[in-house]
Parts: sequence; structure tokens; C-alpha cells
Amino acid sequence: MMLMPQDTRTQLAIRTVVAIGSASLGLAGPELAAAGTALSPALEAALGRVYERLSGSRRQRAAETLTDAADAAGAQTDEEFRAFIEQALSSPERQELLARVLLIAQDTAMRDKRRALGRALASAIADNGTLVDEELVFIRIIDDLDPFHIRLMRLMTGRPARLASLQADARPWMLADVAEADPGLASVGWSLMTALQRHGLVWSTNMADPEYSLSQYGKAFLDRLADESADN
Repeated sequence: MMLMPQDTRTQLAIRTVVAIGSASLGLAGPELAAAGTALSPALEAALGRVYERLSGSRRQRAAETLTDAADAAGAQTDEEFRAFIEQALSSPERQELLARVLLIAQDTAMRDKRRALGRALASAIADNGTLVDEELVFIRIIDDLDPFHIRLMRLMTGRPARLASLQADARPWMLADVAEADPGLASVGWSLMTALQRHGLVWSTNMADPEYSLSQYGKAFLDRLADESADN
């Protein structure tokens, strides 16, 4: 089978992104389900107007995330790519997940976050069970975290300086440890930790002088964000 040219994939991804954005603005109706295959002339015109209003970088981010999802699903040919989009629109739950992923991706500058969104979308679309609900939780957390939260979590995979000589695996962080290790986080450490705790990514002990550690879910979350590519 012949692989789908990259520019064709990008254009198809952008058309889908714009169709979903149009639907949220009331500019597209039942024809949304055909966004990835054949668009009516009227919808093409409506999408063209929305397309012009979206900034190039936001379009590109969302389209890039959709192609990331297709790649993760193994959709490389024209037929496979279109089938993947149709599958993503095959139920209300999947449509919601697709729309949320693409809308979040538009405003997400971190490349690793967009890749994780794409992988989450591919995983949910391939599943016939409850994974859609789980991935919706995951993408909501991604949407709520900014680069400072991720920076803090990655810092916490190491050991604070005061515990450097210990052999034990435990590595609880105090806010003073964070300030010492990364002065750029000193003034926002508490608010960052509060948000991470809210999502169950870190847990704390000793309420009087809290010590924070990554939770198992926090470690798994970082694993999902991990990517060997350097282009963030």
C-alpha cells in the first residue's frame, strides 16, 4: 500500500480540526461526521471562513496532534487515515474526546504534551470499553497543567540535596528543597504543589511542615509525557 503524503495528511487533519471547531461555533451541522471524508460545498465554504480566522500556529498544533494520534494508531495510508477519523467520530463519547483533544492542543505550546494528547486519543479510539472516560480524565489534567507543573514533577523524580547521602529510595521534597534546587520555582512552589495534589499526582505527609512525593499515578503520568524527541 502507498503511504499517504505528509502534506495530504496535514490538510486532511486541518480540515477535521476546522470542522470540529466550526461545529462548536454552530457553523456545522449533521455533516460533521463526514469531515474526514467528503465535505459538502456549503460546509466547505463555512469551514473556509473559520479556517481563515484561526491562527496558523493553532491550526498547525491541532493538526499535528491529530496526525500524532493517527501515527500511534498505525494509520499511514490514505484509507487508514480517513478510517481513523471516521472511527474517532463514531460515537458521542469519542467525538467529545476528539474535540477536547484538538481544542486543548491548539493552545498547548509544549510538544510533549501534544504528543501525549495524540497517544491518549489513539488509545481511546482503539478501545471498545471504558477507556474513553479514563482518557478524558487524563486530557483534563494535561489541560490544567502548565510547563512549571511538569518542570516541578520532573525535578521530584530526583532526590533533594538534603537527602543526597541516604541510600533509601524515599525522596520527599519540602518547599525549601524545591527553592534550593530550582530557584525559578521558589515563589510558586506551594501553588504548583496544590494543583498537583488536587489531581493526585503528588501526596504529602507532615501537615505542619509538608513533605511531598510523586504518587504512583504521578510517575505514570510523567511516563506518558516522556518522549525522546527534543523539539518541545
